[in-house]
Amino acid sequence: MLPALSAAAQRVTGTKTVLKNAAGRVRGLEGLDDMSTVLAGAAPDDPVAVPMNGARYMADLTAGQKTGIYYDQRPNHAFAARLAQGARVLDVFAHVGGFSLAALANGADAALAVDGSAAALDLAQRGAAKTGVADRFASRMGDAFDIMAALADEGARFDVVICDPPAFAPSRKAQEAGLRAYERVARLAAALVAEGGFLGLCSCSHAADLAAFRSASTRGIGRARRCGEIIHTGFAGPDHPLHPHLAETGYLKALFFRL
Repeated sequence: MLPALSAAAQRVTGTKTVLKNAAGRVRGLEGLDDMSTVLAGAAPDDPVAVPMNGARYMADLTAGQKTGIYYDQRPNHAFAARLAQGARVLDVFAHVGGFSLAALANGADAALAVDGSAAALDLAQRGAAKTGVADRFASRMGDAFDIMAALADEGARFDVVICDPPAFAPSRKAQEAGLRAYERVARLAAALVAEGGFLGLCSCSHAADLAAFRSASTRGIGRARRCGEIIHTGFAGPDHPLHPHLAETGYLKALFFRL
């Protein structure tokens, strides 16, 4: 089906280049190959600037994680950005600056992006420059858990804290350990939220459903000796629809708390 799908994508969008990304664990389970290639046109030599929610993100389409940008998160980026006007923002597991750049583009005073990938943070910095917010953007590279603990020791507090980690529960076998990890994220992040501030917690694990993720997040917040209410529950954008008979398509969840 690839030639037909590629031709359809070109016809509908007008694009000249179509890339096939064959990354992902499940492809082997489905008997699919792991060969990424160019289906039409020529692969870009440099990261591509992608406009989204008022910011410009730098997406490495050939060497970045997955497709180089998490476009499914854009409604949640937008919601967080509305909370962040005039705020100090902490974006943990930031990748190329998904939440932090949207916040800065929509009036945040400052944003700190945390990620374990120097390459991703370099793209985030370039995106901040493209967006015209580099003077309000900072990054910190390292293990997210360690950095959150260090920030707490430093007495740092933020008006908005967002955590968008990788899939801690990619399968049912990993569900229990994954939920413990989400609880730990919530505990460490809640300690960094200023009184009356906002905490956004995300999960892209299809094996951890919304109820389980919400319970783990609430436990973590409680163990940080904080309390709060959920003001919004977000999901993937409408171009990532939920198939009513395939629960795995409802993988993305975002919970926003006021603490």
